[in-house]
Amino acid sequence: MAATSNTWINTKLPSSCSSLKGASCSPQTPSSFTIRSNKRRSNYNKIKCSLQTLHFPKQLQPTTTTTKPKPTKENKTASTTAAPVKDWNLIQKAAAMAIDFAESALASHERQHPLPKTADPRVQIAGNFAPVPEHPSTHSLPIAGKLPECIDGVYVRNGANPMYEPLAGHHLFDGDGMAIGELHGHSGIARLLLFYARGLFGLVDGKNGMGVANAGLVYFNNRLLAMSEDDLPYHVRVTPNGDLKTVGQAPECFCFHLWNENLKSVLSEIRLNLKTGKSTRRAIIREEEQVNLEAGMVNKSKLGRKTQFAYLALAEPWPKVSGFAKVDLSSGEVKKYMYGGEKFGGEPMFLPRSAWSEREDDGYILAFVHDEKEWRSELQVVNAMTLELEATIELPSRVPYGFHGTFIQSKDLRKQA
Repeated sequence: MAATSNTWINTKLPSSCSSLKGASCSPQTPSSFTIRSNKRRSNYNKIKCSLQTLHFPKQLQPTTTTTKPKPTKENKTASTTAAPVKDWNLIQKAAAMAIDFAESALASHERQHPLPKTADPRVQIAGNFAPVPEHPSTHSLPIAGKLPECIDGVYVRNGANPMYEPLAGHHLFDGDGMAIGELHGHSGIARLLLFYARGLFGLVDGKNGMGVANAGLVYFNNRLLAMSEDDLPYHVRVTPNGDLKTVGQAPECFCFHLWNENLKSVLSEIRLNLKTGKSTRRAIIREEEQVNLEAGMVNKSKLGRKTQFAYLALAEPWPKVSGFAKVDLSSGEVKKYMYGGEKFGGEPMFLPRSAWSEREDDGYILAFVHDEKEWRSELQVVNAMTLELEATIELPSRVPYGFHGTFIQSKDLRKQA
């Protein structure tokens, strides 16, 4: 596959993973692995793995006939409340044709003018940022090294993977949703008005959210939620119509990034004095050691308490990630793990070896890595204490650069299923 090729797909629902014993997932690529078995271990490294691709939300329903499951206490509400798909009336059909024609004309006008790099699809979704099609389950993936015993579950990572080729401007964060880059100039405003026109004629319904839920994943209350920075959270459960149901909206809630564009990034500690109402800021890393850090996390078993270490992606050269940094939040010491060569990854996922470990950094870093020279993707498992590579799992298909993820233990994964 060429490094700049894009794959536009019509999504279908793939078969589910054959085992709940372990899984690992990319932005749109869940890959699962199991290491525990009643059988005797062989002398060489061999694990049972699977890699699977899904598209969320608003995926197309397959045309094949399926057998409806019997209603249960858990799925009764979802199955009985799903609204049937309504046919458009003549006015709606005429409005849809007129709006589509107007949007095509605006898009054609935009293509006559060069787009900025932040909105040009040829830049934003080129190389390993390009989308991938769905991939069926694949088992017995090759592994180099030894997979730690504590890894027993699913690593799920989310990201943007546009289903259709953008009509005009497109930003990396947009996935298959409305592009931020499209809303520049008068034509961009006109296209935004066309979106509201579709809602006015009942062609789309934005009351329950219109986002792509590609920013990250959270496992909460025995449910896996796909999140978005500009939309409602999505519960990863497919309705009979092939869509995902939203789980509610917080009143008067606004979330945003706490920084402005084009400012120097400095990893800082901010202390709030509840008695005086004052705040103080301390730069954690010395100025001569400052690097572009993104997508950080700590040992989640220490959330709400003082932590010593943070693990952050080394976003250099931007927007690619060449490795990750282990930062001592007390001393400011920075230790780096580089993927090397032309390999790039994403967010480092810290997985503790045990919830009862005495050392905070007693665990492993999981990271999807893509080799742009060999055009291959892999899952790397790195010892968080020593920053040494423990195992590498070769993946059967390309894993695009994504955003945020989480790890679900196998016991919790069974509840999700």
